[in-house]
Amino acid sequence: MITPTLYHELVDTLSKAKAIEDIHAVCARFTQELGFEFFLFGARFPTSFVKPTTIIVSGYPDDWGSWYRERKYELSDPIVQHCVRHITPLSWDTGERLADADAVAQAFMSEARDLGLSRGVSFPLHGCYGEKILFSLASGQDTRDTQQSIFNAVPFTPSLLPHIHEAIRAILDSPDIAAQHIQLSAREKECLLWSAEGKTAWEISQILRISERTVVFHLNNAAEKLGVINRQQAVARGISLGIITPQPA
Repeated sequence: MITPTLYHELVDTLSKAKAIEDIHAVCARFTQELGFEFFLFGARFPTSFVKPTTIIVSGYPDDWGSWYRERKYELSDPIVQHCVRHITPLSWDTGERLADADAVAQAFMSEARDLGLSRGVSFPLHGCYGEKILFSLASGQDTRDTQQSIFNAVPFTPSLLPHIHEAIRAILDSPDIAAQHIQLSAREKECLLWSAEGKTAWEISQILRISERTVVFHLNNAAEKLGVINRQQAVARGISLGIITPQPA
């Protein structure tokens, strides 16, 4: 059972985590205390539009990973699709909300049950750098106790999930993920923002009251920092990483 005291203990442990194994242990304890058997944390970092970086911390059955990859379910997983498009939890009331969606979703949920993932709940989180994150809790049983576990998970999981994600970000030392800490100057961001609006270098120079040459200089600098070769790629990468965002009116 999760109590406020235990919750704060788990948060404190996450803040001191030194390895992914430490985070796995926290997730496993959280899962057990709630009455579930399995958990899965997944995060997709928008380091590339074509090949984003994906991090998985799995407490799912051993054969789940190979089954999932062999069938390429990352392209059609209805749970992932929900968590990418929504911010509300998804309880696996599989008959209505998932299995009836289409034939692929139906097959996915049927095969998941065969692997021991009968009922569960998934929580989405959208990170400040454009990450798409989910945390799923699952059980091999579909009973009243499982439904009660889902009910009990709802108050605690959404507030614990950001701590799990931040702990993972602090541990990972991937150059791709480190790219999300790129620092653009205020002028570089301004030039990218106006470029995203379709303005030419000359038009941006008139808006910002600087020379066209200076605009080109800032755009080239931004592209170099973002690891791309042209203005269009710089805009796309800046948006995907959350470095440039829509401005308040």
